[in-house]
Amino acid sequence: DQSMAGVAAHAQLLPDDILACVLRRLEPRSLAASRCVCKGWRAVVDGRRLLRTDLLPLSLYGIFFMEIDVLCGDPPKLFANPLTTRRIDANLDYTDREEGLCIIENHCNGLLLLWGNMVVNPATRQWVRLPPPPPWCTESGMEGFYDDVCLAFDPTMSPDYEVYMVPSVPCKLDPTATIFTEESEWPPSSCAIRVFSSRTWRWEERSFLRRGEAAGTIADMQQYTEFQRRYTVYWKGALYVHCQNDSIMRITLSDGAYQVIKSPAGGKMNGSAHLYLGKSNKGVYCALIYHNLQHQFQVWLLDESCGRMGWELKNDIKFAPVMAKISLVKYKDGFPNKKKHKDQNLRPWIFLRGNCFDEDVKQGLTEDNAEWDYSKGFILETQDLKVNSDHMHFEEVYFLGFHPYKEIVFLWMSRDTAVAYDFSSSKVQCLGKLHAHWIGKSFPYTPCWIGELSEK
Repeated sequence: DQSMAGVAAHAQLLPDDILACVLRRLEPRSLAASRCVCKGWRAVVDGRRLLRTDLLPLSLYGIFFMEIDVLCGDPPKLFANPLTTRRIDANLDYTDREEGLCIIENHCNGLLLLWGNMVVNPATRQWVRLPPPPPWCTESGMEGFYDDVCLAFDPTMSPDYEVYMVPSVPCKLDPTATIFTEESEWPPSSCAIRVFSSRTWRWEERSFLRRGEAAGTIADMQQYTEFQRRYTVYWKGALYVHCQNDSIMRITLSDGAYQVIKSPAGGKMNGSAHLYLGKSNKGVYCALIYHNLQHQFQVWLLDESCGRMGWELKNDIKFAPVMAKISLVKYKDGFPNKKKHKDQNLRPWIFLRGNCFDEDVKQGLTEDNAEWDYSKGFILETQDLKVNSDHMHFEEVYFLGFHPYKEIVFLWMSRDTAVAYDFSSSKVQCLGKLHAHWIGKSFPYTPCWIGELSEK
C-alpha cells in the first residue's frame, strides 16, 4: 500500500493528459485496480471514460437461484437474459467443493460466497478458499450462536472484499457456553462480529456499538427460528441484515456502529406475509408478499434522508388478476416464444445448465453485452385489470429479487412462470417458463469481468 501511495504521489505531478495516456495502456483489470489508488486517478479514469463500464457489475445478466429438490446437492442454476452473448458456467463445477456441495450463501456485485468459505467470480471463473474463521473469544458470549454470512464488495471503489459473520439467535441457548439469557436484549449493545479482509487475508473480531433501541429480546427472536429466506444488502458502505423478527440491522462499516430499523409492517407477521430485502436504483427496498386470496404485494423504499430511517410505500397491488391474465395468454402469440419472435426482447429467457470454457471468459473481455430492455418485451398493463373470476388461480407468488438498477422486481408465479414487475409504472413483462421443483435463495446477477481472486 505504501509503494502504491508513493507512485500515486509522484503521478500527481504529471498533467492529466499524460497520466491518461499512461493509464490507457493498461489491461482492464489493472486499470480497474489503478482507479482505486486515489481520487485523482479515479477522476482521470472516469472523466475520460478509460474503463469500459460493461466490465463492471453494472448490467443484469440473469437470476441465479438454488433449487430445493428431493435430491440433495443440486448445483446453482441461472435463468439468463436472452440477449446474453457471454457464457457463464452456472454449475460452478470448476471449483474445489467440500463434500461435493455447492451452496450459495451470499453474493455482492458479481462475487459469490459459497458454503465452505469459498469466494467465486463466475464471470472470470476464478475462485479462492478463505482460511477458516477463528473461534469466538470467550468474552463475546457468542459460542453456540448461528451466523448470517455477508459479503461486501464494490469494485468501483476497491478491488478488495470483506466477509462478515453476523451472529443470530439459536433455537436454544446453552447456559454453559454463553453469557446471554432469554431476557437479554438482542442485538446486544456491543455486538461482536467476525470479519475477514481480502486485503490483510486474515480474520478479526470487531465490536459494533448499537445506536438506539434493540430489536427485542433473545426470547423474541427464538419464536422465529423456522426456515425463511433472509437476505443481506450492501449499499454505500453499509450492510443491511434481515433479522429473525423481520427488523433490519443496519451496520455502518466505517465507524463501528449499527442501528435497528423496524420492518414496514412494524413487526413479524406470523406467516401471514413474508418480507424480502433487496436493493435497486434508489437504495434499499423491502417486498412484502401477503398470503391471501388476492396475493397482495407491496414494495417499500427505505428513506434515509436527513438521518431519519423510515419506510415509504412505493407500490401496492393485488396480483391474483395478473396471474389469471397471464394464464389466459400463455399459449397465445403474445407470450414469449423463441420460435415465433425474431425480436430477442420478445423471446423467453434462457435456462442455462451447461458449462463455459476459458475462451468464453476471454470473449467476455472483448465483446459488449447487449442490455435487456424491459420496455420492448411482452408488457401487460395491471392498472384497472379485470378478469372473470372463473379464470382466477390462487397459487403462490414467489420473490426472485430486485433489479439492481431499475424499479423492477422479479417474481415466480404459479411455480412455472417468471415475470418482471415494474413497480414505477405498474406493468408486468412475462419472461418465460421457469420450471423448478422449489426455489430457495435467488438473486439477480450482475457479472464483474475484472479483478483478481488470489490468496495473499
